[in-house]
Amino acid sequence: MTTVYEHPEQRRSVLTASGESMSRVDAEALGYAIAPYADLVAQSARIATRHPEYTDLVSLPPFGLTVQPGTAKALGFSVSKVTAASPRAVPSRPDPKASWRSSVYALTEAQERPAATAELLTSRTPLNLTLDQARAFLRGLPVEADHTDTTEETTMTTTDDPRSKRLAEISNSMSAFNRANGYKAAKAKPSLSDIEPAKLKRLAEMRLSALAAKGQAHYSEAKAIRWALDTHDKMGTPLTKAFAQSGFDVSTLLPSNL
Repeated sequence: MTTVYEHPEQRRSVLTASGESMSRVDAEALGYAIAPYADLVAQSARIATRHPEYTDLVSLPPFGLTVQPGTAKALGFSVSKVTAASPRAVPSRPDPKASWRSSVYALTEAQERPAATAELLTSRTPLNLTLDQARAFLRGLPVEADHTDTTEETTMTTTDDPRSKRLAEISNSMSAFNRANGYKAAKAKPSLSDIEPAKLKRLAEMRLSALAAKGQAHYSEAKAIRWALDTHDKMGTPLTKAFAQSGFDVSTLLPSNL
């Protein structure tokens, strides 16, 4: 009687003694006996060797089929402790987060908005942002220019705005008072002066796009952001000054809140 052997990883297939693959259904129809894969190899030779290229795979004798180490052990093979011969051996399955980041960066929408993409990837993971969602989100943002002239805005900071300067002084005084009296200082809210003008505009555009995607474009927060952006674009008012005048909470623009 002809004997064939179970395939290590394909349940619907079997292997002949010469290593050829055939359907298990066909083998049963022909009346072939089906034996465990390990029967192909003598007991003393049942040793799976490390794969030369992938650190998480081993090769089974006599045909060199590649399987996971756990599969080899389940089949009755021991796994050789000799490391892979290649110094460049890597896992056969790449890091899913690294692959996701590479896929996002490869999008046309991402290449046209590199800074916004970098901001987005610092606050999102493959678990809460699919590739299609990233594409749709980035598509709603303005295309970034290769060279952005921020000379005027970088020369005007919140220190030029009396109101912002006074608020900073009050905040510093309160912090000093709390420390002197043994109170635990509250976590300070981010200051507009800590954010570069170009980055502040990107964050504002991203936040506005996120609100629109949630159907919240009519909310007061969205109106405040839109007003500041329009004032900046039409009148040349620095965003830092526009947000300070409107009393807008800049912490809502941070990546963690997008």
